[in-house]
Amino acid sequence: MSEQTKKLKKNKRNAVLYKEMTMDMKRPKILIIALLINLFLAPIGICFFIGIVIAAMNGLCSYRVLAWYLISMVYVEATMLLFITPAITAGSVSLEKERQTLDVLLTTRMTPWEIIKGKYGSDFILLSFMVVSTFPLLAIVFIYGGISFIQLLYLGLVLIVFIGFISCFGIFFSALTKNTILSVILTYLTLMIYFAFTFMLPIILLWIIAGINSALYYDNDLFYWVTTQDFINGDFLIYLGTFNPIYMIFDAIGSTIGYDIEDVSVKGMTSVAELLPHMTEKNIILKLWTPISMIEMVLISLGMLRLSAVFLNPVKGKVRTVKKRVKKTNR
Repeated sequence: MSEQTKKLKKNKRNAVLYKEMTMDMKRPKILIIALLINLFLAPIGICFFIGIVIAAMNGLCSYRVLAWYLISMVYVEATMLLFITPAITAGSVSLEKERQTLDVLLTTRMTPWEIIKGKYGSDFILLSFMVVSTFPLLAIVFIYGGISFIQLLYLGLVLIVFIGFISCFGIFFSALTKNTILSVILTYLTLMIYFAFTFMLPIILLWIIAGINSALYYDNDLFYWVTTQDFINGDFLIYLGTFNPIYMIFDAIGSTIGYDIEDVSVKGMTSVAELLPHMTEKNIILKLWTPISMIEMVLISLGMLRLSAVFLNPVKGKVRTVKKRVKKTNR
């Protein structure tokens, strides 16, 4: 390989990413959305700090109030990002199809994978900018202390992985369909099904196993040798919840900040060990729940983006057909 070729490869940049970022930075849309997110979060902070001032005047101020402030802000922000992200990403590729500019992109030297990377990268950077723009509101807790900067960065990283995971669904359906409205609808519908399925599946399976254990334990005639209500160990099924972003955010907040609900101290998914007869808080997977979830979501995102590039490829399946025809003619 010549030095000139090496230099060209080294200096090569994604034209789609560069174009999208250049155009988006000139548009006020992203800044307006970021402003609206912060304006929506600001009243929550104001209400909390009015309560803190009133409590301080009565000598009742405590660290837990600040913890609940940060918890509320993170959950509200995650909910807003869940609804905003598909609306931004679901039209990334389908709009190119509607404008009939995608064919021009495909005739260039860029591969479908590079186009998908450019579209996904631009949306991901802009959405990450929205998350970072909320850091000043979240960092107000530093005034009173009790929460470290590392904990705040960790929660920010979890939110960024969260939007990266949701974004891949929008890109996938945008590459799959030719209509932006249909892409948005399919993205929201799929996300609702995915969130509900991965959230409820471990709970339903654990209920079923608990019911079977109970039936075996109380049937003394046929199963007299079953001497405990926890005969079948199905606790490992809780690991299916690592694919759910709701559990990930719950664990990230609990493990970093921790909070109390009445007399129960919640420390992320390790608190679930109290409900599982065959597990303890020392279980390594429960302790590393958030990092495991983040790795799984990054891998799923990469897989869906690769699949999006396959659907975007205009010659998918045609190469094999041509090869088959050539073989038949040669015979």
